[in-house]
Amino acid sequence: MAEHPPIENDSFCGAYHPAAMQLSAPFTRALLSGFDHAYPDLLRIATLATGSRDEARELVHDTWLRLAEHQHGATPSAQPDGPLDAPRDVTAYLAVMAQHLAVDAQRRRQRHLQFAGGALVQEQIAPSHTPDVADAVMYRQALAMLEATLTGLPERARSAFIAHRVNGESQPDIAERLGVSLNTVERDLMVAAACIEDALMRWRGSIGARAGATRTGRRRSLGALLGLAGLGCTGVTGWWQWQVWEAGHVQWQAQWRNPRGQHARHGLPDGSMLHLDAGSEVQVAYYAGRRTVRMLRGAAFFEVVRDESRPFTVEAAGAQVTVLGTRFSVDWVDAAAPVPTLVVQVEEGRVKVQPANGAPRELGAGEGLRLHGDAVQPLSGTPTGAVAPWRQGELVFSGEPLGDALARLSRYAPFALQTTPAAAALLVSGRVRIVRANAWLQSLPHALPVRVQPLAEGGWRIERVS
Repeated sequence: MAEHPPIENDSFCGAYHPAAMQLSAPFTRALLSGFDHAYPDLLRIATLATGSRDEARELVHDTWLRLAEHQHGATPSAQPDGPLDAPRDVTAYLAVMAQHLAVDAQRRRQRHLQFAGGALVQEQIAPSHTPDVADAVMYRQALAMLEATLTGLPERARSAFIAHRVNGESQPDIAERLGVSLNTVERDLMVAAACIEDALMRWRGSIGARAGATRTGRRRSLGALLGLAGLGCTGVTGWWQWQVWEAGHVQWQAQWRNPRGQHARHGLPDGSMLHLDAGSEVQVAYYAGRRTVRMLRGAAFFEVVRDESRPFTVEAAGAQVTVLGTRFSVDWVDAAAPVPTLVVQVEEGRVKVQPANGAPRELGAGEGLRLHGDAVQPLSGTPTGAVAPWRQGELVFSGEPLGDALARLSRYAPFALQTTPAAAALLVSGRVRIVRANAWLQSLPHALPVRVQPLAEGGWRIERVS
């Protein structure tokens, strides 16, 4: 019998998915059975290929996941002309797979950089309308100038101007209310407009040579602001309207979701970092005075750059986690559960956790909190670097319900996991390597009074036994 054909390099992403390799189920099972032994060598090879140990872990886990998914959907036996039932060198074969996946990842990064570069050029050609700090100062100065100008106008002219330009009152109505002729109102409005235009021209001259290329655009923005604020009305009212608009205006936003079994790291505009777990989804929005993350499901680890003027807030399962700058994780264990379970752990710095019901709690480095409905359970003694162990390809359970543990594991398992309510309530502790999820599940009866049964369609069902 001939040796299994080598994996051919291809020119498109995803070319190395096991399903595209025509591997038989026995061959895939042999690769999976040898994966644990080959793991250190694969991690070393992937680190050399990517230059990042964290990225290498994700690459090796992705290799395992693809094999496991292929085994789940593969036919029971190979075709007569199919490959061997076992490879001669499991480590070598897996190493080739990992190297090819590294090539795919590099190509994806290059395409992303090309796209990001194009977006940057587009932004330079047509800059965003979001005001920068200089614009905000400029607008504030303009409104202060308008306030002073309006204050210096004669009382009747100022009253007519505000009534017409701010409140939208018609000139005949103003004339009737003030007891003057229509021509008098028109002259008052002309005098007020001339004074404001003169002050505006002087102010424009005072800013001199500021950004000549962008002056036209800023003047247009200023004109729109002045029109919205009724040419200032009063400086206080106009500035308040500007602050309200700025506070509610999104300066930057993004939404990311990860499929089962895949991690991803995302850089944020302020230099912060978001590491998103498998089977997770978040929405991120940056405003002038706050940074917000809304977790829709799953878990994430945050490295937040300190900015006292813009607190960083994570909202999940009705709770709110607020920080200035720190490293912490938020895990919405099972977003589909009727009663949500949220786990917050701090690796560095301090965070404030505001449950949906109850008083806020402050957590320091090595501390954590489990929120289950209205119940609050402190978690302490977390070693430094042990927060969000899924980043290192592991899951750690410490006296938590088996149902929650399986919900977390299901983000990676390429098969269904079912449990009865009685079994789900059992408490489990331990550490499981994600690539050995099958072995951990089958060993559960040695630690808990449960029975683990295979499902006809694939996967496992865990039942409690008396």
